[in-house]
Amino acid sequence: MSWIGATGRGLLIVAFFFGATVWIPDFVLGLDAIASASSLVRDLVVMAVWGAGFTGGLWLLRLSQRRRLI
Repeated sequence: MSWIGATGRGLLIVAFFFGATVWIPDFVLGLDAIASASSLVRDLVVMAVWGAGFTGGLWLLRLSQRRRLI
C-alpha cells in the first residue's frame, strides 16, 4: 500500500469516527423531540446513538482488516 493510499484510508477512518461519534449524536441532541425530553432520556438516546456509531465503526475496522483493506 502506498503512502497516499494509507493516508487516504486513515483520513476516511477519522472522518467516519468523527461523524459517527461527534456529529450524529450532536445532530440527534438538537432534534426537537429529544431536546424537549428529560435529561435522562436525552442522555440515554445520545449514548445509544454514540455507542452504535462507535461499535459499528469498530466492527467495520475489523471487517476491513480481515479483508486486508487496511
